[in-house]
Amino acid sequence: MDGEVVDMRSHDAGDSIGGSRGGPDSQLAAVMHPLDTADPEPMRTKSQILQEGLLLVPNLAKLLFRLLLDRRVPGSRRLVMAVAGAYVALPIDLIPDAIPVLGTVDDLLVLACAVDYLLRVSPTEVVADHWDGSDEGLELVRGVAAWGVELIPDRLLRLMSPR
Repeated sequence: MDGEVVDMRSHDAGDSIGGSRGGPDSQLAAVMHPLDTADPEPMRTKSQILQEGLLLVPNLAKLLFRLLLDRRVPGSRRLVMAVAGAYVALPIDLIPDAIPVLGTVDDLLVLACAVDYLLRVSPTEVVADHWDGSDEGLELVRGVAAWGVELIPDRLLRLMSPR
C-alpha cells in the first residue's frame, strides 16, 4: 500500500464515506471536523493588510494618551511613554531625520520599545478599559511592538531599560 493512491470516495450514491458494504473502506471511520468543510477565507492583498494596520493607529494613539492620563498606571511608567513621545516629536534625534529611512527607523524603534513596555507593565484591565478596537487589533499592536523590540541589539536594550 506504500505509495499507492487510494480513492476514498464512494462510487455508489447511497454509500456513505467509509462504505457499509464490508469493503476495505468500511474499516475507516470518517469524522468530519467543521473546519474541514468551511470555505477558506480569501487571501488578503498587501493594500488590505496595510489598510487594516493603519486603522489601528487612531485606536493606539487614543490608548496611549488615555494610559498617560490614567492614575492606575504608575507615574514612572507613564513617564517612559511621555519621554518616548517627546523623542519622536522633537527634531533632535540620535539619527537625524534628514538621513533617509534610518532617521525614521530610530523613532519607530523608540516608540515600539515604549509601547511594548507600557502594554506589558500596565494592568490588563486598565489597557482593556481604554482600548477601542478589537481584541485581535490589540494583539496585533502588542505583536508589532514586541517585534520592534526584538530588532534592537540586547546591549542597547539594557541601556534603554528603565531600572
